[in-house]
Amino acid sequence: MVISGSVEQAAERLRKAVPIMVKHGIPVTPLNYALWYTYVANEDPTLNQRIDDIVAAYGTIPVSKAEDLFKAHISPTGSHETALGRMKDDLEKMVQGIGKDLHATIAGTQTFNSLLDECSRDLRGPTSVSASIDDVFGTVEKLLQGSTAMHESTARFEQRLSAANAEIRRLRDEMEALRQNAMHDELTGVYNRRAFDTELGQFMGQGDRSPVIHLAMLDIDHFKRFNDRFGHPVGDRVLSLVGAQLNSVARVGVSVYRYGGEEFALIFCGGTASKAVELAETLRLSIERLVLKDSRSGERLAHITASIGLASRRPGESAADLLTRSDKALYEAKASGRNRLCQAS
Repeated sequence: MVISGSVEQAAERLRKAVPIMVKHGIPVTPLNYALWYTYVANEDPTLNQRIDDIVAAYGTIPVSKAEDLFKAHISPTGSHETALGRMKDDLEKMVQGIGKDLHATIAGTQTFNSLLDECSRDLRGPTSVSASIDDVFGTVEKLLQGSTAMHESTARFEQRLSAANAEIRRLRDEMEALRQNAMHDELTGVYNRRAFDTELGQFMGQGDRSPVIHLAMLDIDHFKRFNDRFGHPVGDRVLSLVGAQLNSVARVGVSVYRYGGEEFALIFCGGTASKAVELAETLRLSIERLVLKDSRSGERLAHITASIGLASRRPGESAADLLTRSDKALYEAKASGRNRLCQAS
């Protein structure tokens, strides 16, 4: 991220950004700092509009959406890993540069102290005719006081630098952890389980500001048969096809996750339960129309279907209880013949 303007301008933007992040429950991470710094700078109207739309839908910014915004608007390469790596390198250079400045300052101080010692020795020698003892020692005391003050200043600088180095290293480690914990499932292209656990809690933990939540759990029917009959590569293709189909409906207010194995989760924020049912049923029908073909012969291999359980959050209901009801509805869909949607009561 390129920060333009003076240090004072940068500090002012951060002072504006932090209260907004706190207000909307935005985690304080380097990635979110970059987003909100850019937001308050008002340098990218498209980013600001997307952030406003997301906050309006969720009451906050989901971590996965923040990652997507960072890739699209902050990182020139579209890769948060590359961008954060570059930021880390810049920080490392900063640390090294400050360290060099410190060593130079210490070296200069040592030189100055040597000069003071030399002057002190000279002044403590035989006095000249025109200078009294009081004059000589008065000068010495002033020089020694200056030397002491410089020592104290250097010590304070070293302490501040040590604290700054520790903070920069902490930030570097945090960015490294962020790099290693991406929010997407590589095979299916949807968000992963970590994103699901984080965001469901994030959506439901906003008190009175929490949006209306509908949770759908989707399971690919008879998935084990694909692996047993055609092998795991074909099973992976099935997961990839379903993931792509689910991702096609993802938008602000609708998030898709791979929950585990052949099971996916969809979180609908806002809207009515009937609207969530309508969208989930449309998804089920679109999966039913997917065609799994042999990549060499083009022959149709199998039919893909999915079962869905949908639950709407009750007032004050916990994430665990909502998930339990959604899972129960999914079980009912599978037990009653599969390839259908059941809504929790």
